[in-house]
Amino acid sequence: MNDHLPDALIPSASSPVFTQDTLPDALQAEHTLASGHWAVLNVLEGSLRFVNLDTDEEQLISAPDLVTIHPGLPHRVALEGSLRCRIDFYREPPAEGP
Repeated sequence: MNDHLPDALIPSASSPVFTQDTLPDALQAEHTLASGHWAVLNVLEGSLRFVNLDTDEEQLISAPDLVTIHPGLPHRVALEGSLRCRIDFYREPPAEGP
């Protein structure tokens, strides 16, 4: 999960900084990124558990680590105590026409 983003991706948005009190329930439930969309989960302080639901692999991510999240990967996160994190979103460039 800690691999790099493909070079051609375009930054598209960033989440607010979440804490253990503000981390949305939707991120703690199973979800996926749309096709062509990638994310980087940046743990700024503390730690959380990243769960890859395809493989059932759980990974403890502690500051200053990050996780690259691929399109279509079913995943969720779980709180592990004190936390500050942000998610940066990227998208693939539009396909060039003929």
